[in-house]
Amino acid sequence: MVRRSRIKNRIAIVTLILGLAVVYNELIAYEVESLHWAFYKCVDCTRVLFVADPQILGVQNEKYFGASLAIWDSDSYLKKTFSRALKHSRPHVIVFLGDLMDEGHIAPTEDFELYKQRFDDIFQTPDHVMKIYIPGDNDIGGEEDMVSSHINERFEFTYSQPDTLTYKSSNFFKVNRLTHLIPQAPNDAFLNDYTERNTTNIVLSHMPLLFSPGSFVQNVVKKLSPQLIFTAHDHKAMHTSLDTATDQLSDIRILPPHENRLYQLRLDVGTIHEIQIPTCSYRMGTPYVGYGLVYVDTQDKTVEFTVLWQPNRFVQLRIYAVVGLILFLFLLCFSSGCACRVTSAQIAYTRMPNI
Repeated sequence: MVRRSRIKNRIAIVTLILGLAVVYNELIAYEVESLHWAFYKCVDCTRVLFVADPQILGVQNEKYFGASLAIWDSDSYLKKTFSRALKHSRPHVIVFLGDLMDEGHIAPTEDFELYKQRFDDIFQTPDHVMKIYIPGDNDIGGEEDMVSSHINERFEFTYSQPDTLTYKSSNFFKVNRLTHLIPQAPNDAFLNDYTERNTTNIVLSHMPLLFSPGSFVQNVVKKLSPQLIFTAHDHKAMHTSLDTATDQLSDIRILPPHENRLYQLRLDVGTIHEIQIPTCSYRMGTPYVGYGLVYVDTQDKTVEFTVLWQPNRFVQLRIYAVVGLILFLFLLCFSSGCACRVTSAQIAYTRMPNI
């Protein structure tokens, strides 16, 4: 009876340790992180949630032992973090800034449809929220290979929508540096006096623009007259501004990871602001992942911007590894102890007295 009770106690300890690790990694860590997120109260502003480089994993590049588990874990992480970001931000508009899929540019039609289903399951959003989709190099090619017209057309057909969209007083222009696409702007986008504008012009691009100037960027600025530019691709949070009077960059700074603060930008000072959004996927090799949240107030000519930083999944996986190792050693010692006791008992039982 004593031995049986000890076994039950040790099993209870093992179960408790494993349960605490799972509860912390899969629930508590996300709730604690979300408590630090910044929030801005505004009456007449447009809330925009940015999702950059989710790059849901495909089956062609993930060919190794445990690949299915890795794909499931990546999808689960994205789903948990996005649902919390969605609840916190209550956005009017959600912008997916490209690289929706890791293998979109090489996936056959059957795989692409399965990736699309997984993507929709991960990023579930209410129907009343406007959604904007930008293609990235992993969606249509263009970085290590040429942009495939067929793959590009497939993406455009799947996420069919105009290249210029408007929500209230905000104009969103989908710019594609990979295909050199610059959409047409409405007439009221070309007011020269920033202080008199009653609209906010926002350029959306997967590839960064201001930090890599050229004729394409000059044409974007000239034709669309943006006040704000949002980009992705580099998997980091960064702010770059261009002084339109001197045509020179006036500010370049990387936003510190896990600094949960609001950054305020003015839209009436002759400056174009570009904000790079970090990746939301831990599989991109960086421990600093998150979603961008922007409050655009066209009447006050201000923008409040923050990053909804997410828990470090690599730390969580290390916790699982350490807990697993401890439990393995614990069970090994427990099994060895039992074996020793069984052997001793057998020896005591079979020993015969001398006659």
